[in-house]
Amino acid sequence: MKQNYFELFQLPVSFQMDLADLAARHRAIIARVHPDQFANKSAVEQRMALQWATFANEAFDTLKSPILRAQYLLQLHAPELVQEGVRIPMAPEFLMQQMAWREALEDNQADAVRAEVVEAHAQALADMNQQAAAQDWPALAATLAQAQFIENFLGQLH
Repeated sequence: MKQNYFELFQLPVSFQMDLADLAARHRAIIARVHPDQFANKSAVEQRMALQWATFANEAFDTLKSPILRAQYLLQLHAPELVQEGVRIPMAPEFLMQQMAWREALEDNQADAVRAEVVEAHAQALADMNQQAAAQDWPALAATLAQAQFIENFLGQLH
């Protein structure tokens, strides 16, 4: 299947995503290709239906997640930035912020930094939207690395 995830759902290639529209398009595709619809068909048709359903589910899971969507956009437009072993350097200011957040967590001050981390997460998502729209792939890769840290850290705060 050579089709990309955006093409599958007939969506523009963009970081910005209407999740309700994406979900409706996913449901429509799954209704057509779900393996149960092919129970009385040949083994080849059943296998093809399973492959399409799997592809549609992978595409949906990727596009509904801002982090995975950003990674996918980078795979499409700047694969050299997401190759195995490529490290994206983080800004020193962000590294200092990470240390401050970790210290607060170690000092049982999770509640004190939660709002700040949530705000940083929202800002990272907004930045990724702008960077993708501007096709600034190196900046998107750097912000993606920050957003991944922030999401992981948010998980530790809960």
